[in-house]
Amino acid sequence: MNELEPSPAPGPAPAAGRRGDRRRRRAGVVSPSARLALGMGVLVALACSRRPEAGRTAPARAPAAAVSASAVVGTLPVAFHPEVESRNFVVAEASGRAETLRGTEWILVKAGDVLTTDDLVRTGVGRVLLKISGTSEVELRERVEIRLDSISRAGASLDLLRGKVMAHVGRRGDNVAITAAHTRTENAGGLPARFVVTADEKGRVAVAAMEGSATVEAAGRSVTVAAGRQTRAEPGSPPLDPEKIPEDLLLAVSWPAGERHEEKLPITGSVAPGSQVRVNGAPAALDGAGHFAASVAMRNGPNPVEVEVEDLIGRSKRERRQIKKVATEAPPLAPVPTELWPP
Repeated sequence: MNELEPSPAPGPAPAAGRRGDRRRRRAGVVSPSARLALGMGVLVALACSRRPEAGRTAPARAPAAAVSASAVVGTLPVAFHPEVESRNFVVAEASGRAETLRGTEWILVKAGDVLTTDDLVRTGVGRVLLKISGTSEVELRERVEIRLDSISRAGASLDLLRGKVMAHVGRRGDNVAITAAHTRTENAGGLPARFVVTADEKGRVAVAAMEGSATVEAAGRSVTVAAGRQTRAEPGSPPLDPEKIPEDLLLAVSWPAGERHEEKLPITGSVAPGSQVRVNGAPAALDGAGHFAASVAMRNGPNPVEVEVEDLIGRSKRERRQIKKVATEAPPLAPVPTELWPP
């Protein structure tokens, strides 16, 4: 039989494909999907096989299962920078004697110091400037005692025990609140303002605004003090209606007349309510109506006496006198020998 046998019919396409895959595998040919899986496996194996050098600590590495596909192909993750918010009062300036209470000890305050909430600060003959933000600050004047209540991005609160402070809010949205006795004063509406608050040992409070406006709350009543106006609040009472700050600074002293004989010389007079008075540098007692009284130690001969007043907005005025003290002691007597009867 010389006839050729018929060739077998071609098999189904899938079978041919499988035979082709087997032939390619035997020949060392790898499919694209297999190449990708092989590449990722090599990278992970290399990362896991690295060991730190002797004497060095290996940095912490994430588990291989946590490696993302974006990291494999070289995409850098976005760095996260948390927002840092300072809650400290920074001493921008300090002059004279200023202290803060730490535990049971008073520590001197100087420029550059950082004060925290609940710190108690006092000044002598000097001043302290506290920075609250880039545009807001509070100035502590002479003989101030104040507690730092709170500070945050929304603003700051301070509790004035006695003395005089000036607040300057320079940016919309900042808030500065000064509590004193039974009152609370802050810049109105979170707007820029410059205002001053004074408080004495008896709980009398006075407020004046130089720029913008300030809101004063006490005993269930709130008033708004506009620039160039002032108000007062007696202990436990609501604030008075704001009135215009007088153009002239009042200082009326009742000077003693003639030569004096007393050891303590009384000095009295009157100023605008809310002012501060010093007689020869020492604070004078002041009542709610602005009458002051002080006494000066006298020595024989001329005695210089100076009375100084500073009003709410910082204007000052002085008066001086020389008052002479005459000795009241009997002059010393020396015996002189004489003959009572002539010879």
